[in-house]
Amino acid sequence: MRALNPDQLRTFIEVVELGSFTAAAKVLNLSQPAVSLQVRELEGRCGVQLLDRLSKKPFPTEAGRQMLQHANRILNENDQALAAMTRIRQATGHRIRLGMTMTTLAYMARTTIRNLKQTYPDAELCVLLSPSHRLADDVRNRNVDLAIVTLPLDETHLVVQPIYEDVVHAIVPEGQFDPMPTVATPALMASAPFVIQNLGDVQTTLADTWLRANGFAAHSYVEMRNLEACRAAVAAGLGVSILPGIMLEAQPMEGLVALPLDPPVVRKLALIELQGHPVTPMLAHVRAALVKCGAEFTSRAKLTALASKSVGARAAGVRVPNGRDGHFKPASA
Repeated sequence: MRALNPDQLRTFIEVVELGSFTAAAKVLNLSQPAVSLQVRELEGRCGVQLLDRLSKKPFPTEAGRQMLQHANRILNENDQALAAMTRIRQATGHRIRLGMTMTTLAYMARTTIRNLKQTYPDAELCVLLSPSHRLADDVRNRNVDLAIVTLPLDETHLVVQPIYEDVVHAIVPEGQFDPMPTVATPALMASAPFVIQNLGDVQTTLADTWLRANGFAAHSYVEMRNLEACRAAVAAGLGVSILPGIMLEAQPMEGLVALPLDPPVVRKLALIELQGHPVTPMLAHVRAALVKCGAEFTSRAKLTALASKSVGARAAGVRVPNGRDGHFKPASA
């Protein structure tokens, strides 16, 4: 059986709802014979009688009543498909698929995205939240136009534009060590369970690389679903961890002590897009806004660093007892 003709379905619906071939012809701007022909052709295609024509007003048969339900659904889907294509046609160049991690959205890019939506209300800005290595694959597979990722990652077929360097900090439970050090050395971080966001994540890679480069390995791992959970776990005394500086600046948490890493670790954020991917005016606007966002965070970080140096670690609220020789003992109960 051939596929159903949408025009014939629409004609059939009008005849049933108006109860008249003549009235349906007026609504559809067709002749009455043309309307009758379309209904007959639909009946021939289905192989059943759809209308009872014995009286002046046509009534649907049992087959006609069922066809009416299907016809309405088919035409509704047809209309929605055409409307979707119209939106895409009208929004060509104004639909941007942007990828980033949950941490980047929550602590860095949300204001920029809100401003973009307010500045370009007709643009469609879609945000995909995913780990950095998956975002790189999404860009290569053309599922995402532009993404903010944490380096390093596989840069094959990608254009990489660094936008921000975030100083990574250690977090330890308050009272975990006595005395509390001024910095977190590999020896300190290897002396307690390490709380991480999923094995294989960038956070884990940074920690492992830093520890091994200095001759240490993690004591053990406590795995959490996200960085927020890592912070809560450390505050609960389950271990130590590292977090991006932007998280600590935005939302301090009781029960934690933040310490700079020694030697320091920097988390590099970059914009990535596919090599040779067409750059629409809207994509250029989004890219420029995110580059500006990175520059603003860079300026803010420099000011924070200068303020910390000028007032000293104690005035900044960090507990600073003694020494940095790498030897620590747990606080007494």
